[in-house]
Formats: sequence, C-alpha cells, structure tokens
Amino acid sequence: MNLSDIASIIQVILGIGLVIFVHELGHFMAARWCGARVEVFSLGFGPRLFGWRRGDTLFQVAVVPLGGYVKVAGEYFDGTSPKEEGTLSSLNVPQRFLYYSGGVIMNVIFALVVLPLVMFAGVPANAPIVGSPTPGLPAWEAGMPAGSRVLKVNDEEIIDFEHIVTTVAVNGKTPLLFEVETPEGFAAGDGGERIRTYELKAEYNEDRGLYQVGIPFGIDPSHSLVVVPDSPATKAGLVGGEILLSVVGQSPELTLEQQLYRAVDARGPIALQVQAEAGGAVRTVEITPKMVPSDRKLIGITPAVQLVDDLRLTGVSGPLLKALGLASGDRIFIVNDLPVTSRNEFVTALLQGSGADEISMNVLRGGAIQTLSAPIPEGINPVALASDISLMPDEDKAVINVLVGMGADRAGMRNGDEIISIDGMPMSSWEQLLQTIRAKVEEGQSMEVLAYRGVPDPVTGTREEIRVELTGEAREEADYGLGLRAATFTMKADGFGNAVAMGVFSTKRFLVDVGQQLKKMLFSDEISTKNLGGIITISVISFDTASQGLSKLFFFLAILSINLAIINLLPIPILDGGHLLFLLIEAIKGSPVSERAFGYSQVVGLVMIMSLMVYVTYQDIVRWILPG
Repeated sequence: MNLSDIASIIQVILGIGLVIFVHELGHFMAARWCGARVEVFSLGFGPRLFGWRRGDTLFQVAVVPLGGYVKVAGEYFDGTSPKEEGTLSSLNVPQRFLYYSGGVIMNVIFALVVLPLVMFAGVPANAPIVGSPTPGLPAWEAGMPAGSRVLKVNDEEIIDFEHIVTTVAVNGKTPLLFEVETPEGFAAGDGGERIRTYELKAEYNEDRGLYQVGIPFGIDPSHSLVVVPDSPATKAGLVGGEILLSVVGQSPELTLEQQLYRAVDARGPIALQVQAEAGGAVRTVEITPKMVPSDRKLIGITPAVQLVDDLRLTGVSGPLLKALGLASGDRIFIVNDLPVTSRNEFVTALLQGSGADEISMNVLRGGAIQTLSAPIPEGINPVALASDISLMPDEDKAVINVLVGMGADRAGMRNGDEIISIDGMPMSSWEQLLQTIRAKVEEGQSMEVLAYRGVPDPVTGTREEIRVELTGEAREEADYGLGLRAATFTMKADGFGNAVAMGVFSTKRFLVDVGQQLKKMLFSDEISTKNLGGIITISVISFDTASQGLSKLFFFLAILSINLAIINLLPIPILDGGHLLFLLIEAIKGSPVSERAFGYSQVVGLVMIMSLMVYVTYQDIVRWILPG
C-alpha cells in the first residue's frame, strides 16, 4: 500500500464521517433552536473513544463508525411523569417534527451546497457514449451503433452515462425513447441524419436485478490511448493521449477496438499506427508484451461460442442473413471452410470470405448437419454478419475452446471437443463443468477427462472418444500496458451562477432517482434489493472516487448524503421517518400513541434495521469479497 492509497483511505474515513456529522448536526441544531437540551452528540455507536463536554452537551466519537446519534433530554418520555422544560417531550408537535426531520433537511442542504461547488471546480464524469450494444438486447435489436452519444431519454436531457443507467432502471417496463447522436460516418451510408430516435423496451437482468437495454459504457470517440507508466508500451515510445489510427496486420474492415482486441488476444508483438493529434504526423510503434505469471491455475479451456442466440434481420447484413436461412438455435461450426469455436474465429472466417461471391456455413440443426450458402449481395460486406448474429455458448453442453500452450492443448484436446465426464462424473452443462474443474484445481487434484470429438456420424450417430488426464497450471498473461481511453469528460460550470443551477438540478435529479429506485425495490419486482449496498460497498466506492480527486469524492458524498436523507424518511420505527409517522398520528388523534405501542414498535424497528444490516452486509460480501 503506497502513500496515495493511505491518503485516499483517510479521505474516505473523514468524508463518510462528515456526512454522518452533517445529519446529526441537523438534529442538534433543530433541538437547540426549539429549546431542547442536547445531552450527547455522538459520531458512531458503542463505547466512547474520546470526547469533550461543552455546556450541557457531551461531544464524542464512538467505536462503531456505522452512524451516529444525538441524545436529547426527555427523548424517551414515559407518559406519566411531569414534562420538564428544555426536554424533547415538552416541545409541541411541530417542534418535534422539526427535530426529527432536522437530519434529513441538513443532508439535502449539504448536497445543495457541495454540488454547486464541485460543478464550479469541475468533476470527472463518464460521458453518455455507448459501447457496442449487447447482442440480443433491445439497443442491439434496434440497431443503435457503438459510439452513439445519448442526448435525451423520454425528453429528459442526459448528463452522464450513469444517468442513462438509472433512467432505464427506474422506468422499468415502460418503453423508452432514446434520442442519440450517431457516430460520424454512420448516417452517411444511407443518407440519414446523425440525430436519431430509438424506441427501446428494457429487459430484466436477473443477475443484476434491474432493467437494462444492453448499452455498455463506450470508449473515447477520438480513439486516444491510455498508457501505463513503466510498461512495455511506454518503453516502446508510446505516449498517453496519442490517437490510434490502425493496428498493423489487422483488417481495416474491423473497428479499431476490434483490431486492438484481436492483436492483443494473439499474445505476441503488435505494431500500432498512431499520431499525436488529429492531422499530425503518423508513426508506427512496435510493442512486445511482458509475460507476467498469473496466480490463477487453469487447465486451459473456455466455452465454445457457436450457438446462434438471436439474429438482427434489420441490420446491415439483413438481406444476406435471410438468403442464408440461418436460424436461432443453429450451432455454427464451419464458415468458409474454417472451423469456428469463438467469436474471434468467426470474424476471422468472415474476413477470409471478403471479396468472394458466396458465403457458406456448416451448422448443426436438430442433431443433423446442414450446409447453408448464399450469394453475397452487392454492397454488403460479409463481416457485418458478426454484428448481426448473436453467438453464445451452449450452456446445456460442455463444448470447449482450447487455449494454445496450456494443459488441455498439450494433452491433445481440440477446439469443438465436448466434455462428457470428469473422473466418471457426467457433465450436463458448462456451469457444472466449471464448478467441478474449479474444485479439483483448488485442491491440486488431477482429473481424467472423457470427451467426444467432432459431430455425430450421420449414419451410426457415434463420435470419436478422447481420454486425457489434466492438472491445473498457472498461465502467463501478456501485459502490453495500453488500452483505448474511456469516454470521460469534466463536468464543469461556465460560472458560479451556472454552477448553482447545475447543483440544484443534480440534487433534484438524485432525490427523484433514489426515491424512485427505493419505491421500485419495495413495491415492485422491477429493481431487486440485491442492488442495496452496505458499509463495504460505500467504502469501496468512496475509495475509488477519492483516488480520482477531491471533487469526485465530494460529488459522491453529496449523493451519499441524499441517500441517507431518503432512507431516514422511511416510516420504520427507530428511524427518523418512524418518529415522523408517530407525530402525524399524534397530530391527527390529539394524543401520543400509547407507551406500550411505542415500545413494541421500537423493538420491531430494531429487528428490521438489524435484519437490513445483515442483508446488505451479505450482499457486500457476495459483491466484493466472494464475486462469481
């Protein structure tokens, strides 16, 4: 751990403490304003670490840094003894309402103060530019191109990429109208405008527990490079910020992102054509990767990606797809006489057919081999098929792709082999295979693998059997020290007046978003409670934002403060919202709820809060400590 990490940790501790302090300060100020004595002002719970007394109040820092509290004289009135002046119980309903809402009010004020300041200073943000849409999901189906900038969703102006994610999640099943600016050159081919509108209906993602349209975060449209200091890229003379023009040896028919991925995936030397700025001198930089040993042990297989999950017949290659007669559920294993067991091999096979008059595919359909072929229509590049066909692993089979130079490769296994059993245990799915291999590799055990090769004989239905013994081994990773820069920008106001307007807008946006997300979690199945996070999640995100600078950290703290305000308004006994609910009941009926009802409610509230803490801690452990 370096000094920078230590400084970030200190900033995180102080930052979270500041948000808690602000909340409790709201209660403290409200109590004092209404004339009630504050006996204890505590940051944290449990035994006191240190503190000091000023007037009637003991200010302290306690052991458990998971909140804080303000203890006011007469807060727990038994309903029988005389009410003393200066106690909470002696205050009228409006005054007590102010006291219990004081923390929430201060949390919102904190956001209203901090957000304009960070907007004035400038805060790093992710631009609303999308990457390659996930095949099979709504954005892909609609044909939204990678590199599109989202301008509006349902007429609401989009500020940053996270704004897209939350807008989609809170709208759930409601169809969305995306107004986007397509990348330069996309609309030129069909004479269309660059500003386009796509209607998307989000789909529920079980793993993430929310609705999505399938648009990942994109790369910088200029294709500028990020270079890691003291890396092979740096030693080769590459400079961060230079613009990638092409990867030598890769087809210009591919995007720059695809070119770089394919070159790096080969794990050998690569040559990049770059320029310092648009219109500047072009130079070629050759980079030899550094092979770094990995701590993970593998046997050297990945799932074969051959199954046609979906087809985009409205895409650029739509006419060619229709002529081929390819269908969902087909398993592609040969394209243009080349074997296919991965997306990379699929692209290679399509490139092999560039310039040809016809394309051919061998597919397995309904247990039988079929040969599909079609003439390539004029003006259609067959490489476009890679974008219009969604290929997925067949989760119900253990068909494999073999990593070159690893144990499975040296033992004679080949791409397309289907693993049937391990140590005599039948394998009925890729997930079962993965779990079995992981368990044996972690225990250092070797395993006997039975696999079938090729496709069944059309007459006998039999297949060649392969038996090998495998043991997990470490694989060296190729480190180049470079990548394409993400689409980021600095969110900065033109002046202080604009900063205030941006801060107020952002505060309102976050209040509405958090409230809607919480509503969806509690009263619908559109957002799962697995998206809740506890102290581990807060700490991890805080650390990440602190490493990006103070403005980013305070931006997150403002959002955290708004979250704290909304959660505290929940009508759960013990929380401020629970007390406010009892005050409303008292105002309506003219007298407080009974001491017995209040006491039972506090026990129920405590159980609810403790259960929630256990649940979010479990989610934190699954998310950060035991992922996958």
